[in-house]
Amino acid sequence: MLTRRTLLAAALAAPAIVPRASLGQGMTKVKIGSAFTTTTNAAFLMPKYLKPMGVDAEVISFPSLVQRMQAVASGDVDVGNGGLSATMQIDTKGFPMNVLANGCDGGWMVVANKSIGTFADLKGKKIAVQNGSIGLVSLKYKLKQEGLTDSVELLFMDNQDQPIPLMRGDVAAICCFEPYATLATMNGWGKPLWVPYDTPMGKTNLGFVASAGFVAKNPDLTRKIVAAHVAATKELIDNPSIAVQTTMDQFKMSKEIAEASTKNLFFSTESGPAFQSGLKALAGMMIENKMLDKEPDWSKFINTSFLPA
Repeated sequence: MLTRRTLLAAALAAPAIVPRASLGQGMTKVKIGSAFTTTTNAAFLMPKYLKPMGVDAEVISFPSLVQRMQAVASGDVDVGNGGLSATMQIDTKGFPMNVLANGCDGGWMVVANKSIGTFADLKGKKIAVQNGSIGLVSLKYKLKQEGLTDSVELLFMDNQDQPIPLMRGDVAAICCFEPYATLATMNGWGKPLWVPYDTPMGKTNLGFVASAGFVAKNPDLTRKIVAAHVAATKELIDNPSIAVQTTMDQFKMSKEIAEASTKNLFFSTESGPAFQSGLKALAGMMIENKMLDKEPDWSKFINTSFLPA
């Protein structure tokens, strides 16, 4: 779980941020934080939309959820695709964040080895999951429903590290994001056990987020970045083959795995009542599981004012 101490350490260690005005009359430079999951595919398309607006965007991928959100909180990157669970943890630890738009819905599942028929068969077994993630929130909810909260061992691993332990039999199941969940199933290392969209938060997963400080200091730039996020996401929705190709290019997956994995992705920038309801349900689930001390100040945390009309 993210703590104020770890976030303060990251903030102190971060390099000084160069004021925007000192960048001269050339392109404005921004850094976009992304993740090793295909839910963030839109980020890789954003630079081409930002360039005509005079913005030079660099996409930086972080293997660890904690590293990515520390980077956004500290200002080491300007904006990012953020797991909404981690974003709320950071905000409520005293590092104000803004959710500017929906990032992507869905994108994860529980994959178990072939000897596991139901969740009950996981009793006494090990499950790999990414610490602080939406996956962990949904998994804890399901384990509580099944009466298994104290009967399984959770091993914290980043998503890209989970398939091999499943293949070796080191864990009985993984709660994993795409494309790695599909990588495991299509290689025959496991089978889908649970597609976790039947919890109160539904498919809620990813937000397009920034620190509140960045947004306040750079409103015009924020508007351009959000517009690029919307345009990139629309391209993925309108042309599914682009999501497949992006998965192949960025994650070095075969076409077969890329095509199958994108069927579990629901690209969207819809940020209205349904999205916000899912976000608030997520907060409730986290508080119940002691992953969050309190809800964010929703009037400040959700800031969709930069979305195109």
